[in-house]
Amino acid sequence: MGNDTRPNVLPTKGASGPGFLGPDYNPADEMLPPAAVGVQRGDSLDSVMNAVKGIIYYGDMMGFGEPSSRFTSDMPGLRPLGVNYFVNSGLTCSNGSSMWEYVITIPTGGALGENIKKAIKDVGLPQLRGMAPGILEDAQSALNPFPVINAVVGSGYPKCKLVKKQVGDVSGNIYNIDGVLLVDPEGLSKGQDGLYYQEKWIQDRAVKGKKRRNEDDDSHFARSDPIQISYDEWQKAPKTHNEEGCVIDPVKTPGLQQPSTCQGQGFVNYTREEKHPLHKMISLTVAAVSVFALITFWAVKPRK
Repeated sequence: MGNDTRPNVLPTKGASGPGFLGPDYNPADEMLPPAAVGVQRGDSLDSVMNAVKGIIYYGDMMGFGEPSSRFTSDMPGLRPLGVNYFVNSGLTCSNGSSMWEYVITIPTGGALGENIKKAIKDVGLPQLRGMAPGILEDAQSALNPFPVINAVVGSGYPKCKLVKKQVGDVSGNIYNIDGVLLVDPEGLSKGQDGLYYQEKWIQDRAVKGKKRRNEDDDSHFARSDPIQISYDEWQKAPKTHNEEGCVIDPVKTPGLQQPSTCQGQGFVNYTREEKHPLHKMISLTVAAVSVFALITFWAVKPRK
């Protein structure tokens, strides 16, 4: 402003992928209905036991996100709900690549702190990765004032770091129940564990001090201070990468980091909408019923 003649004060771009509002994911749609877990109305002992197991099942879904006893150990669909994904922040890293934010909505089990997390594990119970602890984790993240303060007092010119993170839900699905893609479609690679991963440039952080007890490296990194530089430093930094995060000229600048998908290693680019497995099954069922109804209609149609 004033004497500043730059057309844009900050190096911003539009959001891509799920966007700033997040993916089209509804946890309620991903939960199985009572009938699918064996709950049926009846007066037999089996129906009563199935109803009790159903109550425990939904209790585990709310609290643990996995079976907590032998009653629910063989029941389907019992898993932590949520989606992890990358979203384009709109900022440009000092090396020229787009800067992304990694968003975690799959519960980690640390809603009540690392000490409680370890204590629960020591007594043989599952981690608190159900819907209720997940809501608490999201609330803690939303009430954290540091991102807002950092946006106000920070320079807006980040130094970045290349990371590889899992995207999609905990089971490896990257589509919701309606077949809508939940993650950014570019640069997806599938690991040997069946889960999808992406490599993106995120804001680097100045990791200081020792890790807390029972704290992992990712948690230690997340609570560290983000590295921001001045405009002059950002302008002078060599722009060795393009917006996609790949090295512009590997011959002139050998040895620089870049996503493995830049060489086409396991690169999967989703340009069309595919269906969730359950959605496919429902579609096939509807198609089969339609064909059967058509055959029946022509079979019973009165002849003239």
